[in-house]
Amino acid sequence: MTLTLEEQPKQLFSESGRGNFHRGLIGAVVLLFLVAAAEMLFFGVGFYDQLTLHPFWIVILITAMQHGVGVAFATVVIATLLIGLPDRLVGEAASMHAARVAVLPLQWLVVALVVGLYRQKEIIKKDGLSAEVTRLEGMSESLAAEVDRMDGMVAQLEREAATRPIMQSNVEVSRRSDEIEHFRRALPELAALAGATGTDLPTTFEAAANALFETPVALLVTSQEQGTLLMGTMPDFADTPRALSDLVLAVLEKRDQAATVVFREEGIEADGAATLARRYAHIDAELSATVILFAPDVARAEASTNQVEILAEMARIAIDRLSRALEAGEDAGSASQALD
Repeated sequence: MTLTLEEQPKQLFSESGRGNFHRGLIGAVVLLFLVAAAEMLFFGVGFYDQLTLHPFWIVILITAMQHGVGVAFATVVIATLLIGLPDRLVGEAASMHAARVAVLPLQWLVVALVVGLYRQKEIIKKDGLSAEVTRLEGMSESLAAEVDRMDGMVAQLEREAATRPIMQSNVEVSRRSDEIEHFRRALPELAALAGATGTDLPTTFEAAANALFETPVALLVTSQEQGTLLMGTMPDFADTPRALSDLVLAVLEKRDQAATVVFREEGIEADGAATLARRYAHIDAELSATVILFAPDVARAEASTNQVEILAEMARIAIDRLSRALEAGEDAGSASQALD
């Protein structure tokens, strides 16, 4: 992964980056003061100035290799303050004295930047891999939970079938079995949606929605900073900016995690209803995904509640990845395009 100079501050001062910076800085300060105290206690002031390599080199290299460029730069500043200013020689020009004073700190700074930037890239790559593992584990757990829930529904239907009249039981079991089989066939598209990044989100969402439903389904990704992104398919009546705006506002006003919206009750001049399911990103609670299923009547809208919630959960996993990219600067181009 290539890291631009603009992305460095975002990575360095993210939440995990600040924790690493503070721990590394405290350790570096302790080491510097121990080395400085050892000179005064065991060797006498000025002993380190006679050495070819100042012992502070060890501390600077350790911090750069362990904690990256931020801690290394701070260590250089503190080390420079600790060594103080050497005495000016008799007859030495001010410019020559300043140059002699700056040689060692500049050497420290160059090494800290070179080694620290290299280490910083490794730290960022490691954090990205850890976050990816966490995301994949969450996606697997969500899919496994839905499969287990469906298996439980099958077992429940089998128990109910034993206590119902034969004809009624066969019809009910057949209908529910068809729903479960339909969900199983949609698992690849749902997994692709959960793993979507950046500009892949619209296409993977439409594929998952088409695999689950035959009616229009839309996704609203809402961020306080970036605004609202609308994707998916809309009903025929929302073919004008005003109708689309009224519909979106009616949905956004519903603060519940799941709800059913009857269009005429919300002042929308159209027949039908919509079932919505909203999920908030775990990483950035200000980022949310709202899945909206449009149905010709309330009964069909409410009957699709479970599938809508499953689709919303997969979209939540996707926006968690998107929010992580926006926070860390990783895949920043595609993440910004997805919310523009």
